[in-house]
Amino acid sequence: MNTFMQVSIRNLSFIYDGSYTPVFENVSFNFDTSWRLGLIGRNGKGKTTLLRLLQKQHQHQGHIDMPLTPVYFPYPVDDMSANTRDIMLSAAPEAEEWQLVCELNQLDVDDSVLDRPFSTLSKGEQTKALLAALFTREDAYPLIDEPTNHLDAHGRALVADYLRRKDGFLLVSHDRAFLNRCIDHVLSLNRSDVWVMQGNYDTWEARLNQQNEYEQGRNEVLRRDIKHLEESARRTAEWSAKAEKGKFHVAPSVSAVVDRGFVGAKAASMMKKSMNAVRRKERAIEEKRSLLHNVEKVGELKLTILRHPKDVLISVVNGRVEYDGRVVCEDVNFVLRRGERVALTGPNGCGKSSILKALVGAGGSLTGEISIAPNLVISYVPQQTDDLTGTMEGFISRSDIDETLFKAILRNMDFTRDLFERPLERMSQGQKKKLLLARSLCIPAHVYVWDEPLNYIDVLSRVQLEGLLIEYEPTMLLVEHDAVFLERVCTGEIGLGGVK
Repeated sequence: MNTFMQVSIRNLSFIYDGSYTPVFENVSFNFDTSWRLGLIGRNGKGKTTLLRLLQKQHQHQGHIDMPLTPVYFPYPVDDMSANTRDIMLSAAPEAEEWQLVCELNQLDVDDSVLDRPFSTLSKGEQTKALLAALFTREDAYPLIDEPTNHLDAHGRALVADYLRRKDGFLLVSHDRAFLNRCIDHVLSLNRSDVWVMQGNYDTWEARLNQQNEYEQGRNEVLRRDIKHLEESARRTAEWSAKAEKGKFHVAPSVSAVVDRGFVGAKAASMMKKSMNAVRRKERAIEEKRSLLHNVEKVGELKLTILRHPKDVLISVVNGRVEYDGRVVCEDVNFVLRRGERVALTGPNGCGKSSILKALVGAGGSLTGEISIAPNLVISYVPQQTDDLTGTMEGFISRSDIDETLFKAILRNMDFTRDLFERPLERMSQGQKKKLLLARSLCIPAHVYVWDEPLNYIDVLSRVQLEGLLIEYEPTMLLVEHDAVFLERVCTGEIGLGGVK
């Protein structure tokens, strides 16, 4: 991309059909197409919607001036059996093969994949191939949505370094280490406004914390002012009522010498003044309440941990994972003790999810000497969310969990009340993942087994979950690629090296 320009958004408003809450309401901001721009915000705050609006997929109010051709990533692949070269060239028709090879090499992908059916590539290789094709285009402004979901830790670092060498993209990611490694500007969709700022995730978080500190102090003053105004308005209203009552209730002993017309006029004047005072105070209260809006609150979450009498809760000796007769991992040996939080780590496709599924009885293909403590209660978060359909009530009923507790957890994870009425298939991936996490938190358990729990989860919710696990110290076995999360939460890791 040789020419860099400004994307200008002015007075943008948008609301989905059937929704009561606008996604955007009269927002304006600009950004430069040369920036490595990270898009940050809560789940449901409009990140993916903004990408769609930039592509003119929705009608909206206001103006969006996009001088380049926006291209969304990941783009769909219609024929997975086609060879990789043809799929990459269909995504970048004007590219030469040497350009594809050059981009693949930067992503540490051997160019032999060009002659392989796309379906035979690992998920990580597929992501890298599509990304390589995207960056051969001279006319495109890349809109990159969650590129890390199928990448292991090594792959994430590789792709971050690749993006850092590029100019001009808009990136949605919730991986803090990934953002720190590759962006130079931030576009932040906040609770009540939009920030465009220079820096990376750490820069944004420092500003957010500073802003929250200021807003919380300011809000405390405003709440005290509101309380005083409400009390004053109540007293004024009571005084007005007494004055109004007085013009009709004059003691009989003095009724002969009192001019009731004078009393009535005096009372009416007092009533008018007092009601004007009440209205002024009510307007002041509403004005101050309107300022209580921009603090990013992180609700409190809780866990009910069951204590098991055994010290060793799960052990695997000489474990082995096979897919369709092909061994993908062997010599798996680990012990999970009470109070430990252990991560299974290793490259994509080495059997991490299969091991978790086997241990919780959800399939998987783990063999070997597997020992699970008797009467062990496990709370499980699966990796995939595709099977979540139907209503919230149906999900709660199938999960056999307490509805009040479940909804309270979701509210503390920033679920708005209108989402409780939305069909699950219409929820975002991040919202669906929060359903699975909230269900797990509802279940008193000895062990929590979570498979990539942070996929699509916003950064504030990640911090919230970190705090929960650090405070309660549950026994946990998990697969996760967020390096910051693992460093802060885990007590150890088990590396799976595949097949020798």
